[in-house]
Amino acid sequence: MYAIVLVVLSAISLGATFLPFFVSLLLPNPDIKQVVNGLREGGIASMDSESVVDAAKTALGPLTRAIQIGSSGGGSTTFDLSGTHGRTSMWQTAYIYIAWFQKHPAPMTVAITLYTNDRGQKAYGINQVNPVSVGGLYAITVLFFSVSLFLVRKRENPT
Repeated sequence: MYAIVLVVLSAISLGATFLPFFVSLLLPNPDIKQVVNGLREGGIASMDSESVVDAAKTALGPLTRAIQIGSSGGGSTTFDLSGTHGRTSMWQTAYIYIAWFQKHPAPMTVAITLYTNDRGQKAYGINQVNPVSVGGLYAITVLFFSVSLFLVRKRENPT
């Protein structure tokens, strides 16, 4: 019984890890796609992301190739305790890419992040990410699911 619960929990964990990534591949965020296109040579960035894109192009050169390998998202709400500003909500959407730039000889793992608030304001961030941290999340989830399947299979086989 515990083994079945373990398999179900690990399957839920597997879905929670990989489902947002597959959704981001099928339905890409147009704002982040525009940033990626703006990083390419001759690409045009939106007015909101122009300064971030220009800084990245100056430091690394134009983007030559990008492969999406992950995505994440989240939100937060802050309350002003003095009561003057009320509640503010902020959403963060990040797409993680393996990216090749002209001035950087090796591929980099890069996160392009979109921050939006409840007033419609947008801000962008482009940061290098540790590839071990990105792969570690996926590896731990797959390992957990594999071990739980192994335990169920071992338990069902009485020999």
